[in-house]
Amino acid sequence: MRAALIVAIALVVAPVAALADPCLVVYPDATVIYHYEAAEYYTVMMGDPLYDAAYDRGGEVLIDINTNEIAYDVYQAPGLAGFMLDNDNQGYFTMEHDFTLIVDGFSNAPTTYTNILLVFDWVEPDGCTPIITVDGNPPTWSAALGGWTYAIGDLSVSTPTPSGGNYSDTASFAFSWTGCQSVRIWAFADDNFDGLHNGGECFSAFSHDLTVPAEESSWGKLKSLYTE
Repeated sequence: MRAALIVAIALVVAPVAALADPCLVVYPDATVIYHYEAAEYYTVMMGDPLYDAAYDRGGEVLIDINTNEIAYDVYQAPGLAGFMLDNDNQGYFTMEHDFTLIVDGFSNAPTTYTNILLVFDWVEPDGCTPIITVDGNPPTWSAALGGWTYAIGDLSVSTPTPSGGNYSDTASFAFSWTGCQSVRIWAFADDNFDGLHNGGECFSAFSHDLTVPAEESSWGKLKSLYTE
């Protein structure tokens, strides 16, 4: 299952389809390590025919297992510093908790994503209520999604990417949170305006607040997910 940033992010985003609420790529402008699943990606190093120095992050290049091409969608994050195999939680992991949050409409065709909702969930420890602001405004609790949401409107995607064959446009927001140990962030286009996500997996971001002491009983194995 793909996770979010603790801040977490997901799969290559397809064009908007009927009866499905597509996900978008979400990442911070901070340093991140991308955690990937073996069923979707693998890495290569210098000397491999698929290695491209322009996409080297921490000595490795991330490859899409289905196409054997560079995973351009993952590379959208400007602070990408490396990769980690993680079959339990996939997404962009950062230690920051005050940054510019970027919603990226990475797509393989021009499209418009409508009624986009940011979602904040998977808070650690369980039961903790984080103090979150997006452009200075608090999100709204959603019992249906089990987290907090913030509506950011529509995003038109029509700009070709330098790699070719894909399109990418972004929306940026001043994001801050505190009070808990970690939180996941993801986004989807709520096409039918029902407040529910009816689409596939999402590119997530996981964020951990270093100013909050991490107790072994509550933070558990997630602590190790921020290291290579």
